Amino acid sequence: MTMTKLYKTAAIALAAGTMAAAAPASAAIFEYEMNDGDILTIDTEAQTGSWVGDDINVSFNSAEFASFEGGASPSFSFTLTDMTGFRTINGVDYDPTTQNGTSFHPWMMKTTSTGAINLWSWWGDPVIAGDYVRGIADYRVVDVPAPGIVGLLALALAALGFGRRRRKIKGAVAAA
Repeated sequence: MTMTKLYKTAAIALAAGTMAAAAPASAAIFEYEMNDGDILTIDTEAQTGSWVGDDINVSFNSAEFASFEGGASPSFSFTLTDMTGFRTINGVDYDPTTQNGTSFHPWMMKTTSTGAINLWSWWGDPVIAGDYVRGIADYRVVDVPAPGIVGLLALALAALGFGRRRRKIKGAVAAA
């Protein structure tokens, strides 16, 4: 391969890589480590979340997660459409519930005035405990690239591979 062709190949690969790196993410997964080590995760594309720790393991859904922008000190109030899992209280696991007799308590997740996050639910039937509130200790974003960008990068790499193969075949035919 001549130096000119090598430079062209490198430039194409660099351009494809730069496009993929510069492209905005189509979704983001936000992770919050709470002050007790629990991990709260919100996936904006799937519109799902989970809260996992020593005393809790729940998953939940909310269409409102699609508009979540994250941040180290978020401010939000989301109504949850579904919640499954358990919270451990005094060594016993309790399911989340919205009913306590005739009283209704919708599932929500919202920030408090002190910057903590409140998983708003009753736990157990009959109800044994209320909301689950923890402060934020750390924050991370896991960007998920748009499928089109990943496909474009794969296409560029495939084109480079086919171009190289074509040159090898062409060179073999010319030598024969």
